[in-house]
Amino acid sequence: MASEQTALPFADKGTSYTAFRFCSYDVPFRARNSTNDGRWHRAGDGPTQYWSLCPEAAWAGLIRYEGLKTEKELDQVRMPLWVSRIPSSGLLDLRDPDIQRRCGLSDEALIADDWSRTQDAGAQLRNQVVGIITYCAALPGHANVTLFGARRAVDWHSRRSLASTLPTSRVAIGRPPVGLVDHVRHIGALQDNSLF
Repeated sequence: MASEQTALPFADKGTSYTAFRFCSYDVPFRARNSTNDGRWHRAGDGPTQYWSLCPEAAWAGLIRYEGLKTEKELDQVRMPLWVSRIPSSGLLDLRDPDIQRRCGLSDEALIADDWSRTQDAGAQLRNQVVGIITYCAALPGHANVTLFGARRAVDWHSRRSLASTLPTSRVAIGRPPVGLVDHVRHIGALQDNSLF
């Protein structure tokens, strides 16, 4: 990130995002350091939570990650889908070109198969922001929220007592929607670099 950066503009305070995630665990949040690399973290970094701003983008992430290409393959999937209410306070919107520039990123870097630039940015941002909003690499035209640090799920109707708790609920167990696989941007398929 640029050294002349003095303050990062955040999303509007007081609002929240409804976000979705597939997860085969009993809870959708990670509390331990990451053991594998991800788009915004390296193995050994603190917990990093990946969510999507619509259920289709969450399912597209599963399809992309698992390399699924056909409806027959999707028929074998039985995965819990979770929903969470994520406050916008402290989230940095990296879809904004000015913020990208200040962080040394570009539209292409946000969705690239090579994660080195986003991992470098993530290492710096995790000490400055709660999380980030970015383009969804798996489903053009959609967005993801990545949260840095451990979180704990509380009942959807519970009042948050700690900043690390987020209202969360498992909403479905099933397969990705029929036809979605045809819209997924698969790994290695960035010929046109289109974001939308």
